[in-house]
Amino acid sequence: MAKMHAAFEIESQFGVIVVRDSESDGDLSDWNPNERRSYVDRNAAIFAVTPGVDGPVRCELWQGMPTEPMQHVILRERFNIAGGLEIEDPAGLINVHAFWIRGDREILVLADDLNWPERVQIVVDPSE
Repeated sequence: MAKMHAAFEIESQFGVIVVRDSESDGDLSDWNPNERRSYVDRNAAIFAVTPGVDGPVRCELWQGMPTEPMQHVILRERFNIAGGLEIEDPAGLINVHAFWIRGDREILVLADDLNWPERVQIVVDPSE
């Protein structure tokens, strides 16, 4: 059974959200959003969302598939999470640390729109 662990709205200054293992040394600086909507490096991922000047983005953290999943897959990747899962805005507006999510997990990011999502669901598989 799926469980929502967090939900928040953010007006992202840079129009991106980062999901990472808190101990990741992944370098996301090479990402070019004009080439692809997400980028992954060493247990860290970045993806585009609606920029804050255009309004807020609702972000949800789920363990297990939501009963009403969004229709578009932005990202699907396996992370080896050692220190806990972090969701953050590079401007520091939000930093959610789910320290209980560890181990080898699939991270799935679902969205209401492929290009400029206004709602995203970050789904972590429930098994370790």
